[in-house]
Amino acid sequence: MYGVNKKNLLLTLPILSLLWFTATIVIGGLFYPGYSHTSQFISELGATGSPHGNYVNYIGFMPTELFMLAFVLICFSVIPKTKVNFSGLCFIGLYGVTLSVASFFPCDFECRPTTPSLSHNIHMLSAFPGYLSGIVSMFVISSGSSFWAKSKTFKIFSYGIGCLCIYAFLNLDPKLAFVGSVQRSLDFMIYLWFIYFAYHLRKFLSEK
Repeated sequence: MYGVNKKNLLLTLPILSLLWFTATIVIGGLFYPGYSHTSQFISELGATGSPHGNYVNYIGFMPTELFMLAFVLICFSVIPKTKVNFSGLCFIGLYGVTLSVASFFPCDFECRPTTPSLSHNIHMLSAFPGYLSGIVSMFVISSGSSFWAKSKTFKIFSYGIGCLCIYAFLNLDPKLAFVGSVQRSLDFMIYLWFIYFAYHLRKFLSEK
């Protein structure tokens, strides 16, 4: 029963995290007059001076990352114990930790200050490495997946979506008119890979 619950949670936690994250963005945007999902950063919903920043950060973004950290802990307990797998999961864990820090230290209003505060600087120094950690985890885990991932396409898909994520990350330019869409695409692709990884790991456990 304990093993079955772990297998179910493997897939449930990243999906739940994505749904919670999506609901936070949608609901937060509805209660932010004039907010544009196309041109504004997601972090602006929780920024200092935003209409409901504290709710967005502590009830929205923070639980989202806690679900991911719980997912990482379960992965550690079930995935084959190799240095590559350990390193890859550490990167996913770093993704969750740094984005949790970013939600605890909001960016300044509209996330484009001329004189950034300490909180803003911490936010930026946490969020960007967080995204990079999520992307790096795709390449690291997939590079050592031959032993447990039964699908021949797992590595190809992982490298492909990883490259798309790098392209999106490099285009997170505040001056870009559709930077909000770029960021949302990046987040979705990272979550898509987390769920894809969870599915294949769960499949591996079911066939053991």
